[in-house]
Amino acid sequence: MRQEIVLPKLDSSMEEARIVSWEVKIGDTIKIDDPILIVETEKSSLEVESEVEGTLEEIVVDEGETVPVGTVLAYVSSGKHSTDQKGSSDHNPVKEENISLGKTERIRVSPAARRLAKQRGVDLTKIKGSGPRGRVILKDVAEAAANVVNQSVKIENKVIASIHAKGKRVNLTSMRKTIAQRMTASFMNVPQFQIKKRVDVSSIVQLRQAVVSSIEHSAGVRLSFNDFLIQAVALTLKKFPRVNASFIDSEGDPYILEHEDINIGLAVAIDDGLVVPVIHQADQLSLIEIAEKRTELVEKARKGLLKPEEMRGGTFTISNLGSVGVDEFVAIVNPPETGILAVGNIIEQPVLTNRHETLIKPMITLNASFDHRTIDGAYGGRFLAQLCDQLQSGQWNIFSTVK
Repeated sequence: MRQEIVLPKLDSSMEEARIVSWEVKIGDTIKIDDPILIVETEKSSLEVESEVEGTLEEIVVDEGETVPVGTVLAYVSSGKHSTDQKGSSDHNPVKEENISLGKTERIRVSPAARRLAKQRGVDLTKIKGSGPRGRVILKDVAEAAANVVNQSVKIENKVIASIHAKGKRVNLTSMRKTIAQRMTASFMNVPQFQIKKRVDVSSIVQLRQAVVSSIEHSAGVRLSFNDFLIQAVALTLKKFPRVNASFIDSEGDPYILEHEDINIGLAVAIDDGLVVPVIHQADQLSLIEIAEKRTELVEKARKGLLKPEEMRGGTFTISNLGSVGVDEFVAIVNPPETGILAVGNIIEQPVLTNRHETLIKPMITLNASFDHRTIDGAYGGRFLAQLCDQLQSGQWNIFSTVK
């Protein structure tokens, strides 16, 4: 019996992956749960385990190729599925549908490709399938749809010439491609508004200077400004549940989902992109616990070792560019989250006090972006004001877990 090895959906946001290396070769005997290949998604490199057993008969997708989830990667002979055939799973082989071209000729097409073709208005009869036995797969339809768009846009020859006159082509990595797709979708589909506010962080600077050395010595972790930000945002979200929510654009019946858990994502820059590891239930953690988790996740992110579950489930994101000297900036909402906080550098600035005195204070600029479908400006403004109050309050849960 001939079984298919397909590219599984390794996390909820995964749409495609690049084949980095095959860990087995044709003729090898494969058992269920054996590691068979390594793939690169937009977030990290992951090992794929076999869900069938038998002898590797044919490799369909070579190393270096990028293919969508559900694509047949290889064939195994005399294998058995690891799951009940009656069940359903993301890892199940993609079913095929036949489309008649006449009395004798038919084309083979996967259901996912058929759905995309219907959405994009692509004629399946004009596509040459690249899948096994000429099957039309999702990648074929996506490329055909892109060609239709390109053909419909007329660009003058002199413009094309100027584009290609100098420079070099840089192919997108899976991560860069996914970032481009998601940020474009966010910008096009999510109506966003921004609110900016400066805040005095003197109390944080003073507290951190007073305790950072002793905590590093006793707990083995170094408190960063991001740890204070994460706790402040988490505690503020408890008072503003509509910010800790998602707009669900269900067909014909959209609604807002307020999340029970407060999970803070922290944007981390890596080579050619960024990832957002998530600190789950951050409102229930002490500063030291947040620092320990943040340190672990950032280190994993920079080494490409983050697991899918460490990057999913975020309900709010913080992006801090202060470390690279950026004074202030605007961040784009990371759907399905409602808000993202853009944090700038700490700058010594003159501040006029209530007594009309001018003092030099360490100030940062917070710029919050929100999904306008979920909240309005006044609610977002109150959230940001409360966050600033929390940052200035000097009230922190350093050692004890928040109850």
